[in-house]
Amino acid sequence: MIGPSLVHQALLYKDAQQFLAAVVPFIRDGLDRGEPVLAVTPEAHSALLSDELGNAAGDVQFVDPSRWYEAPGRTLAACHRYVEERRDGHERVRVISEPVWSGWDEFQLAGWKRFEAILNIAFATVPAWLICSYDQRLLSPEMLADARRTHPQLSGGHDNSDYADPNGYCAEWELELPPAPEGAYAALNFDGDPAPVRRFVVAQATRLGLPLGRLDDLILAVNEVATNSIRHGAGHGQVRVWRDERYLLCEVFDTGQAGEGLFGLVPPNPHNQGGHGMWITRQLCDLVEIRTAPKGTTVRLYLRCP
Repeated sequence: MIGPSLVHQALLYKDAQQFLAAVVPFIRDGLDRGEPVLAVTPEAHSALLSDELGNAAGDVQFVDPSRWYEAPGRTLAACHRYVEERRDGHERVRVISEPVWSGWDEFQLAGWKRFEAILNIAFATVPAWLICSYDQRLLSPEMLADARRTHPQLSGGHDNSDYADPNGYCAEWELELPPAPEGAYAALNFDGDPAPVRRFVVAQATRLGLPLGRLDDLILAVNEVATNSIRHGAGHGQVRVWRDERYLLCEVFDTGQAGEGLFGLVPPNPHNQGGHGMWITRQLCDLVEIRTAPKGTTVRLYLRCP
């Protein structure tokens, strides 16, 4: 009997028939139990599932993976919202999804790999059953090995001996951040007041071409990070802004030590006044990287920029 906590399984399939053989019974069982079912599957698989399910397909919510897997922080929040909005009155909420692994740069790819591992911590006590599908025809042996390392079970309920501790796995994928390019960034030292940081970042982001629609996201995110540095870090620090071919990057550094923690990767308790800032920051940005070293802590924010 499946308990009320998270079930997180990997489905490594070789063809459409193997995919359907695993997923259709999973969906039908959920619908028979009156459980909400979300299918984040490519168009071809959604069509196959609709054909197999017939009229029951109308009770399944289908979402295209390119919309769902848009940024790790936003996808984590979307998962949380989906479960929280539908869990009342149901034993479990079910999700079948196929992560998007192509088209990312190395830091985005590392972020998505950490995302799969973090689900095991962030949703440990959530009544959700997640099956993440991986097409063995398209993915490299390395990607398939990572799938095994980030899922406690394989499809069918088989325990996975390759499963790795999520914290240790995530640490492996905290890639070294390349330094801000010399002569290509603007910097401001701050001390005790985040207001100058906000004004500085607005000016630099506007100069570097960040779309106006993303400016408010950046202001809120950098204000949260700078405020954390002032209140919980060294009390002062430096903010740097620059851009590359894909992103506007905003980095906040202070000489304090962040210690260990998930830093906004676990949904905060809605009844607590604190603990929401970094959770929101990760949703506002396309990627957030945090590194702590003996010299201090760096928080780097990435926002896509045309």
